Amino acid sequence: MLAAWRRVSTNYIFETRASGRRTRASAQRMACPSALLHSDRLRKSFTSGGRGILSSEEASLAPKPGRGVRSQTLERALDALQVLADGKPRTSQELADELGLHRSIVYRILRTLEDYSLIARASDGRYLLGLGMAALAKAGMGDLEVHVSAVLQELSNVTAATAIFCSAQREDAVVLASTRPAQRPASVAIRTGTRFGLREGAPGLAILALRDPQDQDPDETALARQTGLVHTKGKPFVGLEAVSVPLRMPDGQEASLSLLFPVGDGDPMTAARELRTYSVRLTTPADVWQH
Repeated sequence: MLAAWRRVSTNYIFETRASGRRTRASAQRMACPSALLHSDRLRKSFTSGGRGILSSEEASLAPKPGRGVRSQTLERALDALQVLADGKPRTSQELADELGLHRSIVYRILRTLEDYSLIARASDGRYLLGLGMAALAKAGMGDLEVHVSAVLQELSNVTAATAIFCSAQREDAVVLASTRPAQRPASVAIRTGTRFGLREGAPGLAILALRDPQDQDPDETALARQTGLVHTKGKPFVGLEAVSVPLRMPDGQEASLSLLFPVGDGDPMTAARELRTYSVRLTTPADVWQH
């Protein structure tokens, strides 16, 4: 299996309500899919008792370092969905090239995902995420979606800043909800579904702060474990400051709540105070906190 790199675009829109004009900015990064060649394990196979290279079955069943046994087929299917998550339709060959897999393997994956409506095929033959993904997302969020949206909108209005709610997906942070202040004539809108590395800005670093300390943790994460707060400039969105707090949801899942505003156009301390207040609304049952 060949190592392959794919480019992911993170888009956000600066919208002026008075004129209706939009300017789209794009921050691109390189992301590596999980289907990579585990060179250390293969190299050991050359030198351990003359076994030679692992068979495809052994390679798929052999546990990855620190992860235990995984399903290679399922990982490939999930990698395909993550590639399509950037909203750009692709042919089966384009998807195969990005995943580093043979087209016949990708085609079988796509047909299965299509059967479950997780992807759809456009009239030009290219593939994109299907409505089945939206149905799963709705089921996963449940009543939480309405509650999060209401809390974020109130937070945006109080602080005159954009509010986002993020969760972790493997090594990325993903925006699940985003709101803008209703009273401002111009504000920044972050597209839901936008993803960026957990180490690439305050929202992701706040999520890392919920985990056990690691030797390779950024300094901001170690500080966030002490203060419960992360503040970054220009990351993960160019030209914006981000102030974030980690959230441990009632069901135990990791998330973060963040406020975004143009660099120099907001007060991080005020943002931090409001974030701490509103984070209780998301992590505590409604009959416990008082408005």
